[in-house]
Order: sequence, then C-alpha cells, then structure tokens
Amino acid sequence: MRAFCAFSVIVIHVTAGYIDQESTAYVFNQIARYAVPLFILLSGFGLGFSERKKNTTYLEFLKKRYNKILLPYFLWSIFYFVFSNRYRIGSTDADVTELFSLFIKQLYTGTAYVHLYFLIIMIQLYLVFPVLQKWLIEKRYHTLVGSFFISLCMHAAIYLHAVGVIVLPSLGVPYVILSPVWVFYFVLGIYVSMERERFIRLTEKITFAQMTFVWLLTFVLLLLDSKYTNTFASSTKPSTILYTLSSLVFLFKGLRYVAYARPKMSALFLWYSTHSFFIYLIHPLIISWLVLAFPYNWRGTIGLLEIFISTMLLSTLLTYIGSKFKRIHIVGGVYTGNVARLKSGEIKSGNHEKCYGRESKNF
Repeated sequence: MRAFCAFSVIVIHVTAGYIDQESTAYVFNQIARYAVPLFILLSGFGLGFSERKKNTTYLEFLKKRYNKILLPYFLWSIFYFVFSNRYRIGSTDADVTELFSLFIKQLYTGTAYVHLYFLIIMIQLYLVFPVLQKWLIEKRYHTLVGSFFISLCMHAAIYLHAVGVIVLPSLGVPYVILSPVWVFYFVLGIYVSMERERFIRLTEKITFAQMTFVWLLTFVLLLLDSKYTNTFASSTKPSTILYTLSSLVFLFKGLRYVAYARPKMSALFLWYSTHSFFIYLIHPLIISWLVLAFPYNWRGTIGLLEIFISTMLLSTLLTYIGSKFKRIHIVGGVYTGNVARLKSGEIKSGNHEKCYGRESKNF
C-alpha cells in the first residue's frame, strides 16, 4: 500500500499541469487523492506496530524518529529552495537578507517545494504519537472517534473556506500543514496496528466485488464534489475522508491477494515500499527537470503518459543507485547494498522482513 501511495503521489503531481486540458488527467488526479491521507495512516500503523512492545522514553522516541526525518527535510528544503530561486540567487543584485528570510519562512511552513509540507505534518504527528498511543490503549474508541471529529471539522472548515461560505482567519501558515487536519488518519493507523486481526476479519466480511462498488460510489462523489466546487486540487474535504477510507479497504483486499497469489510482484511492491520516502522526495525534481529540458515533448494524453513513465523510470533508477551508498539515509534513502547481493530467490514473502524490515521502518 505504501508503494501504491508513492505511485499515486507521482500521478497527482504529473497530472496537475494537464487538468485544464485533459479529462483523463483530471480523472486520474482525483483517483490518486487517497495518497497523502493513506501515507499518514500507514505511518501511524508502522509506528504503532514497531513501538507496541517497546518501553522507550519519550525523548528516546523523539531522538530516534527525528534523526530520520529532520535532516532529510532540512537538506531537501535547501536544495529545492535553491532550485526554485536559482535565477534570483544567481543575480548580481540578489538581496541575501530577503532570500534568507524567505527560506526560513518556507522551512517552517513546508513550502520550499510542492510536496515538502507532508514532512512538516509528520514532524508534528511524531511529537504527539506517544500520547495518542497511550490514549488509544486506555480509551480506544473515545480517541478514535474524537480524532475523527477533529479532522472532520478541520476538513469541513477548509472546504467551506475554499467554496466561499466562510472566511478562515490567517494564521501565517497554511492550514493544510496543521496536524489536527490529519490526526484521524494517523490515529486510525495506530488503531489498526493494535487491532490487526479484527481489521482483517472485518474486511473479510465484504467481498471484493462489493468493496469495488463502494469504492466507485465514493470516487464518483469525490469526482462530482471536486468538479462542481472547483476544489479538485485539494485533499482536505469531507468527501476525501470517505474516499480514503474506502480506498484503504479496497487496496488492502486487492493487494493482499497479490501478496499471496503473485509473490514476485509482491517483492517488487516491497522494494518500492522500502524506498517510498526517497521516491517521494526526489520525484518532483525529476518532473520539473523533464519539463524544463524538453518543454515541447509532453503534450496531450500521450505526453502525459510519457512524462509519467519517464518520471517513474528515472525515480526508480536514481533511487536504486542511491541505495548503494551507505550515507544515503541523510537524504531519506535506504541503504540496501547487502540485500542487493542476495539471490533473487531468497526474497520471498516468508523472509523478506529479515531483508527489508529494519530499513523499511525509516518512514
């Protein structure tokens, strides 16, 4: 599922420039809208699962987690800031003070580039994870329901502001980076990590055909909502919550079948899942470079398909190359040099956790 989220984020960013011209781009952009919410949910699940039996202190937890996210965020923010402002920085009359102030603002708002806001959200959620986990242990349903209403209210407020019904006060930072907007997904992920068997039993009560029907209904609702309210660029609205929840079960059932029936394909998904953080961080640079280097090569539906495939291939290639360097973790990558030397037959569903388990917890 993490691999699918990585693919879907690329879909969102590739199709963003085509929405006004191509109906296909619009549809696929909306299909992929579960990506960021599910990324957050899966992060909650991963943390809940890995920390379930550990007695680490609050400071030890923060040190371990922030070591894996703060440095990559800072380094990529610098890189994308320089990339976005390369002409201003290279100008002879560049105002250094103004540029520095802009960088600091973009650093704490997560706006140095289009995708970095996600890391600001995760930094906040890491801060409250031990508290949320404790509340879920003591008052499971109260915490789950409470987080749902908090996120629902935040989504509704942002949505009503977007359609002009209300005017939200300016906070100096984008509302979309505030953790209460996303806390339900994070809490739900932790909850599922605690109730894994129950979650599986519940999903088994509905057939894949029935779930496909439910998923299509929620997708059509999202599609119509986005079209008639002109909020297609937003993943923060009530209809997205419904769509994300149906996508969670829909993808879980489908990918669970793949894991058992197609072990080789499952191993491929595992690789993308392990490296999803680095792919997430680098793919916007590849899209921007392709557009700048070949501005007339990406027109129409064929051009859309070509730039998506090119982005996927280049992201995969650079991620694979990066995984051979032991220090790749400082920019969010995962070193798998030793794993790469294993025979392909050794990576199976039964022992892949031994090969990838420790590294895949990086995000």
